[in-house]
Amino acid sequence: MFKELLIFNFLYKWKYILAFLKSKLNKIPVTKSVNTITYVAREVDQQWIFGAKVRRLSQFSTLNAKAYYHNKLRNLPVSDGYFFIFPQYFCRALRHNPFILKKKIIVMFTHTNWTSSYSKTHIIWCLNIVDKVICLNSEVKKQLITDGLEASKIEVLHIASSASTFTSHMRNSQTVGFCSAFGDRKNPEMVYQLVKNMPHMHFFLIGKNWEKYEKYEKLIRFSNFTYYNNQPYENYPDYYHQIDVFVSPSTLEGGPVPVLEAMLSNCIPVASKTGFCPDIISHGENGFLFDVDADYSTVMRLIEQAAKDTKTNVRATVMEHTWENCSKKIDQLFTEL
Repeated sequence: MFKELLIFNFLYKWKYILAFLKSKLNKIPVTKSVNTITYVAREVDQQWIFGAKVRRLSQFSTLNAKAYYHNKLRNLPVSDGYFFIFPQYFCRALRHNPFILKKKIIVMFTHTNWTSSYSKTHIIWCLNIVDKVICLNSEVKKQLITDGLEASKIEVLHIASSASTFTSHMRNSQTVGFCSAFGDRKNPEMVYQLVKNMPHMHFFLIGKNWEKYEKYEKLIRFSNFTYYNNQPYENYPDYYHQIDVFVSPSTLEGGPVPVLEAMLSNCIPVASKTGFCPDIISHGENGFLFDVDADYSTVMRLIEQAAKDTKTNVRATVMEHTWENCSKKIDQLFTEL
């Protein structure tokens, strides 16, 4: 912790102090009430989940809201409030747009992602500047408080999806699906072992960057495996309609949003106990849960059990988690600041 603090103070904190000084000199007035909101993400996010989030949330806002994309997070338009989809985006934007310190700011925190440049000390210090931090589940809230974030700043809000985009389908094919970009926390070894050891079921993987996986060449050679690589987000609803059982094997998540998308598509989930999965899945009722360190054989048994359920209306159990409802809650947070 001392090393983190030393690095932060020496390499980064002075940049924020400079931003505070510039903000004081800026003639833009301090926001007293929020009538306009800018949802901020990067240009590279537009075709991925972060881009979809800011588009949907701004679309359904009852305030004057718009999405803004910039890879270097510069030249933010002036508005009363700003919503940052990722903590690091706020940190960078603050240094380039000091005037936002006079505005109302909400930041979404999905899960811990500490790096040498954005350590826990760095992120928590920055988040204590903003008005509200939205986290996606109660476990993340507890962790943020332990890490030093003021409890009064935190709101738990399960992120949403589109009930009109992701529509219901009948489960009758006994197919299995995953949806994620490649990464260690996505538990790629679990994906590999399930495909390898369940040859009687066909697996679909929606994602990107899986060619970085060390067993990628072996994985794509399995005859019961189809990889939808780096596909446009608008294709996802059709892919979910090909899936009966949706598996989320991640070891760490804030959401994951694909679980919600799949459930709205009436896929039955088999998910690790991370993120909001324990909050929206009732084991044995609208899906199945397993420990993050579970063996693949345990997950195989749950998949087999889930595949037998063709009647449960999974979609009906998550209809409250729509973009419309989520956007209205964020509007309310802004207007109450």
